Amino acid sequence: MSMPSLQYAGTLMGREAVIDFPDSRATVRYTLQGEMLWRVIDSQGKVSEGHERLSYLQLDDNLHFLNWIERAGFTVSQLIDVAQGTVQAFWSYAEPGGSQAQRISMVVVGRFRFCG
Repeated sequence: MSMPSLQYAGTLMGREAVIDFPDSRATVRYTLQGEMLWRVIDSQGKVSEGHERLSYLQLDDNLHFLNWIERAGFTVSQLIDVAQGTVQAFWSYAEPGGSQAQRISMVVVGRFRFCG
């Protein structure tokens, strides 16, 4: 498997953060090797965890673009603005009971903050 695309890997990599979405909270760790470890607790208390290889681009000192595809096919793209403390996320996933060709997508806005 090839290495992820990492360009201008700066202030995000090697750090931990919390992202609050309307119906969940994600705790994430961005590694210097271009991976992300995440743990999400949804509004019903269900916990999900994962370890993903990132495609990552730091657009400027404050803006970061990330993308990954999870094993189950859930696809995520995020635009993180660390100065404003915001995340705009695009999620795409298979429709429940459908095939991978029948996908649902949505844009979700969240709050971002570094831990510590």
